[in-house]
Amino acid sequence: MSSSIGHACQVVPEIPSFAVDDGFTYLIPEGMPAVLGSKVRVRVSGRRLAGYVTATFPAPTGRKLLTVDSVTGAAPVFDASLLDVCRWAATHYVAPLSTVLKRTSPPNAPRLVAPTTDVQDTQSETSGTSDQITYTVSAAPHHDVVRRAVAGKEAPGAQAIVVPSAVEAQSLARHLERHYPGRVSVATSSMPAREVTASWAAASQDPNTILVGTREIILWKLAGGGSWIIVEEGRRVMKSPSTPTLHVREIAFQRHQIERAALAFVGPVPTLEAISFGVQVDRPAGRWWPVVEVSDRSEDPPGPALLTQRTRQALSIMVGSRTPSFVLVGARGYAPAFLCTQCSAVRLCRSCETVASDAETCRRCGARLGRCAACGADRFAPVGAGIGRVVNEIGAFAGDGAVGTASDDALITVGSERDLIESGPVGLAVVVDTDGMAGAPHYRASEDALRLLARTAQLVTRGDGHRMIVQTGAKTSRVVAALVAGRADRFLADEASLRKAAAFPPYGELIALEVDESEGVDELLREALTDLATVRGPAPMKDRERWLIQGDNLDNARVALRSTVGLLRARGAKVRVDADPIDL
Repeated sequence: MSSSIGHACQVVPEIPSFAVDDGFTYLIPEGMPAVLGSKVRVRVSGRRLAGYVTATFPAPTGRKLLTVDSVTGAAPVFDASLLDVCRWAATHYVAPLSTVLKRTSPPNAPRLVAPTTDVQDTQSETSGTSDQITYTVSAAPHHDVVRRAVAGKEAPGAQAIVVPSAVEAQSLARHLERHYPGRVSVATSSMPAREVTASWAAASQDPNTILVGTREIILWKLAGGGSWIIVEEGRRVMKSPSTPTLHVREIAFQRHQIERAALAFVGPVPTLEAISFGVQVDRPAGRWWPVVEVSDRSEDPPGPALLTQRTRQALSIMVGSRTPSFVLVGARGYAPAFLCTQCSAVRLCRSCETVASDAETCRRCGARLGRCAACGADRFAPVGAGIGRVVNEIGAFAGDGAVGTASDDALITVGSERDLIESGPVGLAVVVDTDGMAGAPHYRASEDALRLLARTAQLVTRGDGHRMIVQTGAKTSRVVAALVAGRADRFLADEASLRKAAAFPPYGELIALEVDESEGVDELLREALTDLATVRGPAPMKDRERWLIQGDNLDNARVALRSTVGLLRARGAKVRVDADPIDL
């Protein structure tokens, strides 16, 4: 414990607490390669913990300091600019800095690698990094669009492509490897730690690397400054469900702002958040997806059938011509739409216009529902169902051998969103419950539904009679109108107006706070956020209560929340902070 000469450093230990965000000062032993971004081992209150060097400076005189025990690995995991991004993320997501810094590091000790050599230069003739963010409207799997973006990059350094799933990452990596042999690395949460670490080393140190990965790579350092391509930023999986609830899109934009990293988006329909970044949208002149036909449920007599007569006939024709079809049902846990058994109108909450269940009160706003608004009847039936029930209904008229799940290799595949990823081209796509998806009880429901159904429509290939059929009891809805039009421009403009009126993102800010105890929490929150934000709630959840914090700008509220959340956790409460919540 001496500090009269030499250098010292500030270390943030891996303790998930706001109390250590500023870090502690340690002496760097002579000859130890501890630099900004190094992962180290230090002693904190008698424990030996991992930590991250956030600053180095001449050792202060007259102070007794503990020394850094060791450096983990040979390569620093972040630089000054990426540290600034991490500090922004810790503030925005109301998370301890250590939990964000941890996401810059590979699972194993980082090592040094030798850059690849004799690589053909694929950069365009223009040099320098463009400030313009682009969004290319494209159909999955987006391979050719991404490859052209890789080939035409203007920024120096490694390139990183973030995709929603491990399956998509491996598929895209194989495609790029054929064009850029020896340069492509892959990193997903399903890969062994050794392989992920090797990909981290290549991307962070070799500027010739093309890295393809899932959301976990968004805080990795890229050699030479680097550039980012984000594929389908609107998919729910692009946001971490656990604290800190980082969203790939938001982190990528901050890296563009702070590091000046080049940034491009690719997907079927841009989110309003992406549009708010000022992106240049490269859209097709005509339709964004193939022809969509509406099957109005009111044309069929009320009954328990999940599929309309029009849908049944279309599927039978496809089976007769041996043409593949895909039938989309809601994912497990989704809330189906309910139709009036008398007139087939979709049951809606008259207060918030959310698609309602058969309960007496709205699951979103709590308003009393009452009878059918169209005819006054009081009986309703669900129109959505799980995969098994839909398979059985189709099998009854198409034959059991003609229909199955994604693993059955049948002519008609019944699946949810996760099965779209590996589906091949089809002649017919069917959406069983359009209304349940578009009217889900959260403010992003319509936009999310349009994006999902556009992806489904893009499975359909050119051909006589090829199209997507959407079954609906609300044929004049904005989502159905956009699907029929084949473009999202009008829909997005209308959605933006609705969001602005409600001060919902990206035109306002939201934070959800979930706590597993309620005693004194409401008073504590309202006192801490007086004059900083509007506090709504609490709303009961399964095993906790939820508060909503809303305002035009929540920067000051985020700072105030840190001490409140820290106090609650110190009391033993389980607290989840969800900045920019998807479900609301």
